[in-house]
Amino acid sequence: MLSLRSRITIGSTAIAAVVIVLLVLVMRFQVVSVVASATRTLLDADADPYVATLEVDSDPKLSAPGNAQLVAVVSPSGDIALSTMPPKVERALGSLMSTEAGTSVIRVSGSEYRVVVEHPVNQAGRWTVVAARNSQAEAIVVDDLTSTLSLTGLAILVAFGIASWVLATAALRPVNRMRREAERLSVAPERAELPVGPAQDELASLATTLNAFLARTRQATERERQMVSDASHELRTPLAILTTQLDLASLDGDDAAALAAHIERAKLSVARLSRLANDLLALSRIEESERRDQDGQQQTLTAWSDLGDEVMSAVDRVRLIASAKDITVDFDLEAPVTVGGSGPGIGGGSPEPRYRLDTGGMAQLVTNIAGNAVSALPRGGGVFVSWRSTGGEGVLQITDDGPGVPESFIPVAFDRFTRPDEARKSRPNPDPATGGIPLPGGSGLGLAIVRAVAERAGGTAAIRNVRSGGLEVTVRIPEAS
Repeated sequence: MLSLRSRITIGSTAIAAVVIVLLVLVMRFQVVSVVASATRTLLDADADPYVATLEVDSDPKLSAPGNAQLVAVVSPSGDIALSTMPPKVERALGSLMSTEAGTSVIRVSGSEYRVVVEHPVNQAGRWTVVAARNSQAEAIVVDDLTSTLSLTGLAILVAFGIASWVLATAALRPVNRMRREAERLSVAPERAELPVGPAQDELASLATTLNAFLARTRQATERERQMVSDASHELRTPLAILTTQLDLASLDGDDAAALAAHIERAKLSVARLSRLANDLLALSRIEESERRDQDGQQQTLTAWSDLGDEVMSAVDRVRLIASAKDITVDFDLEAPVTVGGSGPGIGGGSPEPRYRLDTGGMAQLVTNIAGNAVSALPRGGGVFVSWRSTGGEGVLQITDDGPGVPESFIPVAFDRFTRPDEARKSRPNPDPATGGIPLPGGSGLGLAIVRAVAERAGGTAAIRNVRSGGLEVTVRIPEAS
């Protein structure tokens, strides 16, 4: 339920608190060790003069220590030869005579003393020298130092928490700007973008990625909006014509010949609507595939020979349509020259080239381009399809010997719903003597589909009028590395 800034501050402060507590504990342990070692050194210094004297003199003249030192010397007979100890400690000296030499801690009447016991030996026997210091002094030093460290750590923790809050606020300021800008995008111009800060950090990368996502989304939305608008416009005319034709057919119900003519024209309108719907569906599927490719989905790689087989199959399908107008459709496959082989061909050398184009895409290229050519050609025309590999790319080239297109149409030939003026209406066979069936007018999407398929495969599509007459459409697909 907390904000991100609060969670960052609380989390970092909690971690800092744990670290500070551990540091205080470690430092306290170190101080205790150091103070205990220093106390042992002082106690040894207090006892050493007496030990040195007793080791050489069996009847020493012992003088009292200075500086409030607590020292006691017990003779071999158990008598106290010298003592500056408190009475309660003196009563415990008897028990220390039997202990081994060294440092220990004794508790007397609720007080704790650190003592050093030495047993010098001379001619008189085994003496006991005891030096003591009240451990309360050590505890006071350690406690005072711990309190100081704790207060210092608390101050550092508070400062760290404030610094974490300030830094989190500064770090999240670009996020807040991005959030406000994102809120503004709903009413902002279509080209508005999230702000990208000058720093090359994760937030700048996030803003850049989101801007790219927004750009792709705008493009997809614009394409969909344009398609809906264009489709609505294109569908309105044939639907109106179809409605009129059906109304006329109902009026001419008593005239069989007129009724048959209306039905035939209605069939052409239905065929045009069907073709428009199919082309819209094909274009939508291609664009959906493009979006999946942008999201990182791996494209299918197809060998040159497999695409060549599809070219032949597509040409056969086009020939079925072209036969109605006595149009000839020929093709030529120019296989790539393999490295290390004996000449043109697929085997005997390096692997044949592969392309980011599946056989379905190749079928769409051939049928759309060659189908448009067949629709535009008069009786007895010809279409030539070639598929070859050259210069690191596959080239599909389709040429016809028809009238071509106006030069003003070429720059917009691959745009959606654009057609030469003659193509905007359903065209019956221009030669009544041919007996060919009437062909519905184009949807204006055929070349748009061609360009979409080519660009999805990383290639290009171009169109030009041939000087000798006719139209040439060239699609170039680069080889996959």
